[in-house]
Amino acid sequence: MIPKRETTERVVVHFTGNGEEDMDSIRAEHEARGLPEVGFHFFIDAEGKLFMGRHQSRVGAHHPEFDAISIGVCVIGDRFFLNEEQELAMILLMDKLRADYPQAEKVNYVYRQPTG
Repeated sequence: MIPKRETTERVVVHFTGNGEEDMDSIRAEHEARGLPEVGFHFFIDAEGKLFMGRHQSRVGAHHPEFDAISIGVCVIGDRFFLNEEQELAMILLMDKLRADYPQAEKVNYVYRQPTG
């Protein structure tokens, strides 16, 4: 069982850098590494659709330094070239997370390095 996160201090937003990956390929990558399920809590796909990954109350597996204290979001694409749908999904998700976790005052942006 994946432990519950005791505190949420930040949101870590990962960008894949391209639109070639998707939630299923990232899930398969995480499972191939031995994780019981995908390590991100949320995904925003190339069309701007929002998907849940790991339950947001659980410790993530998306950034070793911040897993125990953060919500992990994976955006399919490049941070500086998001389409309008992705931008809107990001704004709405961040608003929701700010309401759910008002103590989380930091947002980190990370570029994923695809494996394999």
